[in-house]
Amino acid sequence: MNKPLDGVTVLDFTQAFSGPYCTLNLADYGARVIKVERLGVGDQTREWAPLRKDTGASGYYALYNRNKEGIAVNMRAEEGKEIIKKLAAKADIVVNNFKVGTLDRLGLGYEDLKKVNPNIIFTSVTGYGQDGPMSGLAAYDNVIEATCGLMDQSGDIDKQPVRSGCSIGDSYTGLMAAFGTACAYYHKMMTGEGQTVDVAMQDSLFAAIEDTILEYYGNGRMLQRQGNSRTHMYSPYDVVQCKDGWVAFSAITQKGFEEFCVEAGREDLLKDERFSTNELRCQNNDALIDEMKKVFADIAMDDIEKKFSGKNFAVAPVIHAGQTIKAKHMNERDMVIEIDDHNVGKFQAVGHPIKFEKTPANVYKCSPLLGEETVPVLKELGYTDEQISELEKNDIVQIV
Repeated sequence: MNKPLDGVTVLDFTQAFSGPYCTLNLADYGARVIKVERLGVGDQTREWAPLRKDTGASGYYALYNRNKEGIAVNMRAEEGKEIIKKLAAKADIVVNNFKVGTLDRLGLGYEDLKKVNPNIIFTSVTGYGQDGPMSGLAAYDNVIEATCGLMDQSGDIDKQPVRSGCSIGDSYTGLMAAFGTACAYYHKMMTGEGQTVDVAMQDSLFAAIEDTILEYYGNGRMLQRQGNSRTHMYSPYDVVQCKDGWVAFSAITQKGFEEFCVEAGREDLLKDERFSTNELRCQNNDALIDEMKKVFADIAMDDIEKKFSGKNFAVAPVIHAGQTIKAKHMNERDMVIEIDDHNVGKFQAVGHPIKFEKTPANVYKCSPLLGEETVPVLKELGYTDEQISELEKNDIVQIV
C-alpha cells in the first residue's frame, strides 16, 4: 500500500523524544528512516522507564522508534564518518537533535554533508535554535515551558506555576519538525534545492500561546493564571467535582449555556441577569460555577453522558489514560494498536492520529535492536562481509 512519503530516505541522528517523534511521524507515513546510534548504549531512551522486568528493555524506546531501521556506528572514528557520508549521499533528509555544533565538530554537519549530497535537507531540532544568545544552553521540556511563557499561564493564581501533564514541548516540536521537513522536501521536489530546517522547542511552544500574546499586545496587560477557567474569554469553562470524580465542561456559545440550563433542569439560571450574556457570565464566573457545582455534585461520572447531549454544551468526566485506552471511541478510531516488539514484547501503543483516506499509516516494523540493520545497510553501501567483520573488530560498527 502506498504512503505519502514512500521513496524518501531519512538519516536519523535523534534520541530522547522531540527528534525521534519527528522521525517517527516521517516513518509512519512511509519514509525509510535509518536510525544511527552509539555503540554499546544506543539512544539514551533505551534506559528510560518503563523497563521490561526480565530483559530491561525500554517501552519508551519501543514506542517512539517503531518503523525505523537501526545501525550502530562510531561517528568519531574516520571509518565511521566515511560510513555516515556514504549514507548521506544516498539520503534525502538528515534529522538530528544534538546540541548546536555537535555534528559540525565531528565533520558531519550540513556543510560537510552538502559536499556529498548538495540537495540534502538538514533538519535540526534543539531547545533554543541554531542562533541567538541562548542557542548553546541545555533545554528540557519543563525549562522550555518556563521560558516560552506557557508555565506562567498554567496553574492557580495563588500557587506555583505548573508544568503540563506531558512533555508537550517535545511532542509539539517534533510535529513542527516533521511538518517543516515535509515542506522542505516538497520544495526540493519542485526546485531540486535542499536546505537547512531549524526548529526550536522554545519557538514552537511560544507560537502556540494564542490568547496571552494577543492580550498583551492588544491591551497591554498580562493575563493571570486562572486554573481551569478562562474568564478573559468565556464562561462557564472549568473543572469541578461530581459525585464520584471530576468533570470538565465548557459553554463558549449562548446556545451551549442554554443547553446546559435546560438539560440540567436549571432554567432559572437563564432568567438571572448576571448570566444573561457571555460578558456578564465572565464577570460573575465564581457565582455561576458555584451553581454548576451544585448540579454536578449529584451526578456520577458514568451518568454524565446520559444527562447531557453534548451537542453544544461540551462536558465529559476526567478519566485517566488507562481508561482512554479502553474507550470504545478510541478503539473504533484505531487509536489503540498492539505492537509485537522484539525489544519489549507485545504492548499496546498509541495509533496514528492523521487518517488518510487512500494512504493510511501503519506499523510495519517494530523498534530495532541496537545495530540490527548494520549489516544489510552496509552491504547496500557496497561493503563486503570481510570489510564488515573488520569494522566490527575495530569497534567502528556494532552488529546484532
